[in-house]
Amino acid sequence: MSELSIFSDEEITLLTSLPYKVGVWISHADDEEGEADDEREMKSLSACLKAVAKEYDGPGLVDDIARETLKREPFWMEWTDQSYNILPDCEQALVLLKEKAGLQDAKNYKSALLEIAATVAQAYGEFNGFDEVPEEEGFFGSIVNKVVGGFSGMSKDDANHPMNISPSEDSAISQLAAALKIDE
Repeated sequence: MSELSIFSDEEITLLTSLPYKVGVWISHADDEEGEADDEREMKSLSACLKAVAKEYDGPGLVDDIARETLKREPFWMEWTDQSYNILPDCEQALVLLKEKAGLQDAKNYKSALLEIAATVAQAYGEFNGFDEVPEEEGFFGSIVNKVVGGFSGMSKDDANHPMNISPSEDSAISQLAAALKIDE
């Protein structure tokens, strides 16, 4: 039985939609002309969700949430339209997780959302317009390796914060990190 069974249908929708919505929200933070950046960021988001689901395969809540997010792909277009004001939902989700699942699951969920945001932000780097686009398989393989290597829980003050993202994406990640603050 999935660990999601402790939540209502409405709560499950909140928890499973946010990983996707966070990726879309970051993608829209710095929307360049054309479709190349959007395409690449959405592929990156999908690959990251699959990596999250696989990384925590087994007992645990974050992997269940990621797998359910993937199962609900038919809702992704609807969720895209709901991705413009996600910060209150992020705060609500963490309170919910902390109350019903515990502090560690709330921290893991926070880390997953921040990793998704950073991965999407890096998918179409600030300087990609001047560089050759990496071979698709190698690029997305590196995303999976990065996520499977462990969530970094990045904030703008971390030494590993991505430098190859736009100021608007950096600002969005900082806002997300602030909304995901957990009171211990």
